[in-house]
Amino acid sequence: MANIKDNRRSLFTREALRRALLDLMLEKPVNRITVKELCAAADINRGTFYAHYASPEQLLAQVENEFYLDLLTEVASFQQADDVERIFTKALYALKDRRELASVLFGPNGDRDFLTRVVRVAHDMCIVQWSGVSPEASREVLEKLYSFIAYGVVKLLQEWLAQGAESSPEELAAILTDLCNYGVSGFVDLSRIQPPVEHRYKRREGETL
Repeated sequence: MANIKDNRRSLFTREALRRALLDLMLEKPVNRITVKELCAAADINRGTFYAHYASPEQLLAQVENEFYLDLLTEVASFQQADDVERIFTKALYALKDRRELASVLFGPNGDRDFLTRVVRVAHDMCIVQWSGVSPEASREVLEKLYSFIAYGVVKLLQEWLAQGAESSPEELAAILTDLCNYGVSGFVDLSRIQPPVEHRYKRREGETL
């Protein structure tokens, strides 16, 4: 019985600290959050904090890792999916369900290194798929294309979360799908550009960019 009570108390403490950290990160980044103010916000003493974590950064790392594993679980199901829009819709609903947490981690006081990890989640899968449909494209160009699209998607997600995820996941998923599949041409008539747009990434064997 004592072990059960200790476990419950530990879970309660960790959740209180997690909540306090997210509340404080609405105002400032983790490197400006002290253990003293974190403990005050969570209504616990410093000894209890140090029994669980060495620093606010370590607490944030745990929160980020749990969130990241959730994303990996979502991406794992993408491997067998062939409907990009459905995949985006599913992922957006997952983010909406975790909106409060995602808003902080993706927000202005979030961890840039964590954002980079998130951006890399679907990297290998995308590069393999793009190489398969466009073998003439160099790896260098595909890497740049991935970075361009991924960080653009992140920016749209940040704006969506900051606005309270007011538009539906289906609506945003449609936009993201068109951006990923067609880029600017999905929204702008590029045939009117003079001279005509060419696929300059294509290269002959032996040529470099």
